[in-house]
Amino acid sequence: MYRQRWCSLILGAVLCTPSLLHAEKINYSELENGDSITIPLDQLLPTQAVLDYDQIFANLQRYKADLKNMYNDLCRVNGAKGVKKWDDNSIPTDPETYQCTGKAGQDTDVLSTVVIGPEEGVLYLTEGLTLLSTFWDMPNGGTSVPITVKVNHNLLGSGDDFWAEMNNDNEVWLVNEKGKKIKPDDLPEYIGMKQLKHDKYLSLVNFLNGISYKPPKPDGKDNKTASIPFLALNWALELRQHMKITDYDLNDPEEYATALTEAATIMVDLPDDEVIGKSKRSASEMGQLDQVDSKALEELVTDENSAFGLALAYRVEKKEKSTPKAVLEEQEAQKEKEEQEKQEQEKKANEEKANGDKDAEDGQDKEKSDKDGETSE
Repeated sequence: MYRQRWCSLILGAVLCTPSLLHAEKINYSELENGDSITIPLDQLLPTQAVLDYDQIFANLQRYKADLKNMYNDLCRVNGAKGVKKWDDNSIPTDPETYQCTGKAGQDTDVLSTVVIGPEEGVLYLTEGLTLLSTFWDMPNGGTSVPITVKVNHNLLGSGDDFWAEMNNDNEVWLVNEKGKKIKPDDLPEYIGMKQLKHDKYLSLVNFLNGISYKPPKPDGKDNKTASIPFLALNWALELRQHMKITDYDLNDPEEYATALTEAATIMVDLPDDEVIGKSKRSASEMGQLDQVDSKALEELVTDENSAFGLALAYRVEKKEKSTPKAVLEEQEAQKEKEEQEKQEQEKKANEEKANGDKDAEDGQDKEKSDKDGETSE
């Protein structure tokens, strides 16, 4: 065993109290804001119906390149800093098989957050959905990966008032992948890509962080917390009103890059007092930049190690694995044909331009010759 665990089993969960050397069994009703518990992933219920698949794809590609990235993420998300030791026998479902540099729950600021209620043992995930869904969907992960989470609110016993309180506290996003309102009963039963749908506009927004907008920092007035609730989701909701993601093939790097360019331009061109999505905040308050950071955008779409590059690499490989060989060959042949036709059109246009320039030069020479003849007479 690599590390001591100051945790005890409590109704299917493990209570972790970093400040205590003796963990005591308690009930969910006794958990207070800030307490941390360790539970398997399948005990977490989502508070939204959509995901950014491309961030998950990027994570999975990172893990494929080096498994250390996965164990580092596991340690970090559990508040145990980074990974210290792991080997070929390590598995993410058993924390005893790898060692982190810290103890689980040590850094409470980075823990994913949950709301308890309205019944005993029901945990709604309110922060950390993308990374935890990555652990759910990765080949060696799944439902039993243990995760340490922090209690944000304990609404046990709130009964029929539970969803009203969740909505009032900005803890639930009731909009689906089509931008339509949904009810709490429509929320998926589990996290992960099999249950949550891909909001492609959300992918655009997350890629454009720092390029066309930058999440505001606390200013001590309106935005007193480190983040605005559902900032990226509201930007995604706004983008829906100004562009059609279906116009682009997101498996094609060039088309995806074009979609990002359009989205970035839309975001910076919006009036700074435009209310974004259903945030009740202006574009300026939502971190809108004055102009697109073209250099950062270029780096994003050209660097194969950027989140975009990693996600696209995963997309391409995933598409190739799921597409019959004959179809892939046909698509490749069609692409080559289109490229050849494009080159021929460019060649023809250049030849026509060259001929036009030559005709113009001949005309000028003839005109000059005529003028010289007139002068000699």
